[in-house]
This record gives sequence, structure tokens and C-alpha cells, in this order.
Amino acid sequence: MIEIDGSMGEGGGQMLRSALSLSCLTGKGFRMVKIRQGRAKPGLMPQHLVAAQAAARIAAAQVTGDRLGSQELIFRPGAVSAGNYNFDIGTAGSAPLVLQTLIPPLLACCAASRLTLIGGTHVPFSPSWQYLAEVFAPTLARLGARIQPSLESCGFYPKGGGKVRCLIEPVGQLAAFSARERGKLLRVSGCSAVGNLPRNIAERQARSALALLRCALGEETPMEVEIGELTVFGQGSFIFLKGEYQQGLAGFTALGARGKPAESVGEEAACQFLGHHRSGLPVDPHLADQLVPYLARARGPSVFATSRLSSHLETNLQVTGYFLDFGAQLTGERDGPGTVAISPRKQD
Repeated sequence: MIEIDGSMGEGGGQMLRSALSLSCLTGKGFRMVKIRQGRAKPGLMPQHLVAAQAAARIAAAQVTGDRLGSQELIFRPGAVSAGNYNFDIGTAGSAPLVLQTLIPPLLACCAASRLTLIGGTHVPFSPSWQYLAEVFAPTLARLGARIQPSLESCGFYPKGGGKVRCLIEPVGQLAAFSARERGKLLRVSGCSAVGNLPRNIAERQARSALALLRCALGEETPMEVEIGELTVFGQGSFIFLKGEYQQGLAGFTALGARGKPAESVGEEAACQFLGHHRSGLPVDPHLADQLVPYLARARGPSVFATSRLSSHLETNLQVTGYFLDFGAQLTGERDGPGTVAISPRKQD
């Protein structure tokens, strides 16, 4: 039984999701204490609880402590089974984060799995659905992992209600990943959308983002942001910007909120994009930590350069090290640009 202090490092819910995912993948049980201890509402929130229950379902696991507010969880996995699964978070908890918990173990199955999740698709402190579908999934494809995410409806905080599906196809061995350079920026694309709000909010978000991007990047870079009006349960808005480089992708999302001007939403996404772009490096900070559990069991050593070495990345490396045997080296200062080298020491 692996013992994990949930308050170490970044100390958020990602530690639990990573542990659940890797526990199912390796068959190693764990006990985590002090879950989200430093958060305003410590312990398991609905999305963390659903992640634990979903992981338990696909792995026929024995679980203790799976209740709202619990700061301790014991998880003993059985064998992971491919299949058709449906999970309802019941709130605006992040569907992409629950999905990312389940992908690694289901990739290692002998048959394809089909998942349906209901919850939030565009919520704070979580990758947006567009990021998962347009940046994360294509990058997994470079490793040989094929997932097919599809969006039926969006869900915003606080009501949620979004519905997504994902086909996960099995893969025997993941390829190593190399991304030291990104090449030329080919184009910027994206979408700005509203749900049950005036269309001009989406237009203003896009206009402010494009104005900032054109000022910084020049008129020669192709740019297009589509405007969308969504039928959703509740209200919300978002803008997603994707940079397509010769050798990689990067994505950034900003969310609307009551009292937050649409122009500020667009500028927020554009500033995030430009901060990454100016680094000259290929991997954005979100993708950097999301790749860790895959590269730790890849066919050979991987190395990539990222625009920011985040605390999430460091914590994910630490948690992954409890379950998989690999070496990791970070070159650079925290919250600055740097290089990540990951070398599996043995094959699964």
C-alpha cells in the first residue's frame, strides 16, 4: 500500500486524480491523507468523488473514504475492464479532468472503451473541452494513443449539465516524445462562444483577443476565431485560442464571469497565448504536466521544452514516481521556461 501525503507540493485535486489513474494502471493500491488540505473547502468535492468512483468502477476497486469532504481515501484496484461507461458528476465539476483520470488505464486494456460524462466542460481550474480535443488528444496521437473525444453540449459553472463522449482505443506501447523546438507559427485559430447570453459578448471577446494578437504578431499571421451560440443549461461564455506551429500545438482558454467585461476575457486568453509564444518553446504549461504519466511508461526517454515549469508539473512527477519507475530531470527555474527529461527505467 503506497502512502501519499495529499498536502505536499501543489496539494490540489490533481494529485488524487493522478494517483487513481496510476493505481488502476499498475494495480498498486494507495492511501492518500490530507486531501486538498490547504483549499478553502478541503477534502473531496463532487468531481473528485466521481473520479474516485469512476476509477473504482473500471478497475473493480475496493474504496474506503469515498464521500464528500473526506480528506482520506484508500483505493485497492482490481483488474481494469474495457467497456461502455456513463458517469454523471452531478455538478459543474470538470468532465475533462474526470476523463483524463480514466484514459491511461483504459488505453492499456485489450479492447476499446466508450465513455459518456455529464458535468462541466468549461469551468475554472480545468482544461476546457476544446483544449482536451484540439491540443491534448492530437499530442497523445503522437505517442501512438488514439482517443476520439466528442462534445454534445457545454456545461458552465455553477450548473454544469454538459455532455461529452470519448472513444478510447487500446495501445500496447507508447512512443517516446521529443519536442525541443516548435518551428514557425502557422496560424492562430479558436472559438468564442456564449450560452444563453447575447451573441455580441462572444463577438467582443474575439475582437479584443484578435486586436491584441495582431498588434503583437503582425498582420501576416493567419488568424480566425469562430463565433458560437450554445444551447446550455445555465449561462456562460468562453474563448479558446490555439497556436498551430510547424512542430506542435498550444492552447489557452479564458472564461466569462458575472461582472467581467467581455473585452477582459478576450485579452486574458490572448495574454496567456502571447506569454507562451514569446518563450519560443513548444509545450504549453498545461500539456507539460498532463504528459507525465504517459511518458513515464513510454518506449524510451522523452525530452521536451516548456514555456513554464509549473508546480503542477513537479507534483505530478512526484506522484507518478510512487507508481512507475522512471528518472526525471528538470532544467530551469520554477515558473520559468525549462526542459523536462523523462526516462523510464523499465517497461510495463
